[in-house]
Amino acid sequence: MRKTKLKPLAAILLAVGALGTSQGAARAQDELTAKNFQQFYQQIRPQAGESRWLEVPWQIDLHAARRKAAAEGKPLFVMSGGGATAIGPC
Repeated sequence: MRKTKLKPLAAILLAVGALGTSQGAARAQDELTAKNFQQFYQQIRPQAGESRWLEVPWQIDLHAARRKAAAEGKPLFVMSGGGATAIGPC
């Protein structure tokens, strides 16, 4: 009875070991070198259409944004970051 339980376990361990070896070989191919730097750099940069928030015409002047929103009859979305409330507490 004990041998039948060990056969599936041994098969799983062998499969995991084989995956680990192939992943190690893949990691060696993906090391960053001077030759492949540009390729990696292009892959990690934002691609067109990937970050839609960069396409929004953000306004950095609050008063100008309020005037524009009022003129167009649109709501105003205020975003503040850095842990501070630059426009006062909400």
